[in-house]
Order: sequence, then structure tokens, then C-alpha cells
Amino acid sequence: MSIYGETRDFLQFLRRIQYDHRQCPENEGGPVDVEVSIVVSNIRAVSEVTMDYALELFYREAWIDNRLQYNITKFKNKTELALHESYTNFLWHPDTFMPNAIASKNPQKQSISHRSLLRLRNSGNVLYSRRISIVAECPMDLTLFPFDTQVCKLGIESYGYTADQVRYKWSKVIDSLTLQKIRLPDFRIKEAYVTSHLESYATGDYSRLYVCFVFSRSSGFCFLQLIIPSTAVVITSWVSLWMESETEFQDMVSIILAITFLIFSYNEMMPRVSYIKAMDVYLGVCFMIVFFSLIKLAVFKYIREKLKGSKKRDGLQSFLPILRVETPCEPLDQHSSPNGNVPSVVIPEQNNNNQNHDVEGNNLASSASAPVTFTLTTDDVNTHQRRPSISYTVPMTALNGTNPADDEAGTVLFGGKSRRMSKFLPQWRVTHRSVRRSHYISQMIFMFFFVTFVLFYFLFYPNLHFMPEDPACQKENAEWYAQVI
Repeated sequence: MSIYGETRDFLQFLRRIQYDHRQCPENEGGPVDVEVSIVVSNIRAVSEVTMDYALELFYREAWIDNRLQYNITKFKNKTELALHESYTNFLWHPDTFMPNAIASKNPQKQSISHRSLLRLRNSGNVLYSRRISIVAECPMDLTLFPFDTQVCKLGIESYGYTADQVRYKWSKVIDSLTLQKIRLPDFRIKEAYVTSHLESYATGDYSRLYVCFVFSRSSGFCFLQLIIPSTAVVITSWVSLWMESETEFQDMVSIILAITFLIFSYNEMMPRVSYIKAMDVYLGVCFMIVFFSLIKLAVFKYIREKLKGSKKRDGLQSFLPILRVETPCEPLDQHSSPNGNVPSVVIPEQNNNNQNHDVEGNNLASSASAPVTFTLTTDDVNTHQRRPSISYTVPMTALNGTNPADDEAGTVLFGGKSRRMSKFLPQWRVTHRSVRRSHYISQMIFMFFFVTFVLFYFLFYPNLHFMPEDPACQKENAEWYAQVI
């Protein structure tokens, strides 16, 4: 009996037994059980933009081919042969494919990073292991972004053999799934487990295995790049309103442009989805607060300008004359001047004890802004007639000794200017004090609302433990849980 070498004479052994690598093994008339085990060495990236993830893994398959049983005495009493990876072209192996894989790197000849391993035992047990780089799709639900949890899966099945011919099973001899120490920049692996299913197609039923990864997002990046800057923009808008400088309106426009740029930058790194994300809610509220602060600034700036104009008009009335021509040729009375050349001033007397006081005088005296008329006349003692006179109007406040620019001096914004409009709009008189009070109250309302919203946001969204449901990755059907390091 000749003795074969370990690998040199292996082809001769295949020729002697007339081995056909195109024929599926027939083990006692049942399907070929392919036991699968996976070691995940690295997960490079999980992208919510393209909704995929990339991983490096060592993929192992083991099955029994009774045609390859050999006598150990013909192979130097070795119960296991370590064959070169090129011998896979001469042996039958499952046509494994991954249905949700987008791209992959298969072992190539003379490849340093991707090699394969082939072992054969004397009982006909074949072990085929190879290193694979996979980019697999991972549909995501970003409703709770950046506090979301995603489930990504990797499917494994035969492309051409139905479940009656080839049946995939998770290995019971060694760990079905092993995770090495993996660190991701914006995710952490919460759980990893395996399941098995039977998928039905038009061509038949196929055995499929699933590797399920549960990724929990680390929200530190969003805090540093989005939440903290947007909160700072809102606080800056409040500071700009409290300063009340001449350039406060320009400052508010710059602030709203800043938060708009922040929102656009955020949308550039996110996929275009039709639903509202948790981050959209926060940025939207920040934008609305800054926008309403700008509208409030415009309204109060308009009211201040109206008050300034009213103050200037009241000040001018105190010393600028208003020219008016009275009715001519009235008889000279006892108010004329003794020398007949010096103008006399006639001031209406206000007697509280007089019961026959003029009604218009009472109305004028009761109004803080009602004018009192001083009449300067030039008399002619010879003709005993009064020439046309010039009258001056002085505000009542000037006579009472009050300041027209007092803080209580106000202006009417609505009502009072038009009789038709006054029927629908009530008269609203504002003062400097009421403007300051309204500005303070509105600012406190904005601040209270934003603080309440922030507290509710960070107490509500992070505690929503919502995980998308996938029928292929139900925990009730898990066959093995990998230890997460």
C-alpha cells in the first residue's frame, strides 16, 4: 500500500475516488448540515446617511462529506490534513452568499489581508475558514436621533441549494458568535446574538442564518456640535435684547443667520427622511425662540420710536407759537394796557367757586395736555378798537409745572386716530414704563419656556427605550448571545 503525502498526493487521492466537486454530498439521503461560526474582528463604521455598516469577520463553515473519508495509514497516520487554500477549487463547498451585503472583499490569490484556511479530517469533516470584509445595509429609524438604538443584521444562506439539500445551522461545538474588542466613534454595541429562519422564495425554501447587532448611539458628538452651540445662540439672543444698544437689531439678524447656518450644517450630514427627528425638535424650538425674539425686538423698537416722536412734539409745543388770526374789530375793554402801546396778555381766570364757569374751560383744565390760549393784542386808545391779534397755544403741563418728557407721558398706538377704527380697536396708550415692563415680562416668559422645554426634552427623549422591531432579530428566537467586551 502506497503512502500519500499530506498535500502532494492529495489530487491523486481525489482521482482514485473519482471525486466530483460539482456534486452535493449525499449523507444518508438527508440535507448537508453546514455548521457556521463567526468571529467579528472589527466594525469600521455605522453610517446613518447611507444606512449601512462595514465589518471585518472570520467566517467558518464545517460540513461532512463522506466521499472524503480516508485511511490515516496512507497519510502518515494524520487524522487531519491542512490543505492549501487552492484546493477549494477541487472540493465541494456551499455557495454561501449574504443577501443584505452591498459590497465584499473575497479572498484573492497572494492576498495579505484576505486569506482562507482548509482542513480535512479522516472522518470526512471539512473546515473552511476565510476572512471577509463586508458592507451590509442597515435600515434605520431616526425618530429618536440622537438618542436612538438601531438593529443591524447580517444574513447568511445558500444561493442555489434549497433547505432539502443544504441546511445552515449555528455551530454547537464552538461559540457561534464571538466579538473581539470593538470601539466605534458614535455607537456602542449593546447586544449581539444569532438566529435562524427558513425563507421562502418562488424557487423554494432556503435555510438562512442571521447575526444581529444592537447599536446604541453615543450622543456626545451631537451635544458638542449641535445642542451646545444652538443653546448658546439662544442665550446670546437674550443678552442682545437686554443690552438695548443701537445695533441690537443687526445683532439679532446675525444671530438668526447663525442658527440657520447651524441647521443647514446639521441637515447636510443627515439623510433626507420625511419624519421629524428628536434633533429637529430641539433645533426647531431654538430657531423659533430666536425668531420670535427678533419679532419682539422689532415691535418694541417701533413702540420706542413712537414714544420718542410723541416726546419731541410735546416739547415743541411748550415754546413754539402757533399762528392764528382772530375775529377783527372788537371794542376795547378794561383789559387794555394803560399806555395804549404795550400789548396786554389775557389769561382766562379759573375760579373754583364760580358756578357759571365755562364748560370748555372745565374740559381743558381737566386734561393734562389741553392747551390754554394767551392773547396778545395791540390796542389803539384813540379808535377804541382792537386790531387783529396773534394767539399762542401753550400746553397745560407748562402751566402746571410738570415735565412733558415725564415717564408717564405716553402715546396712543391704536384707536383714537380714526373714528371708524376706534369702533373695532380699543384705545391702547403705552408709556416708557409699560414698555419696559412688557419687555421684562416677555423676556421672562421666553426664558421660562426654554428652560422648561430643555428639562422636558432631556428627561423625555433619552428615557424612551425604543428599538425597531425586526422579525429576523427577535430576541425570543435567539440561539446564542455573544459576550460584548
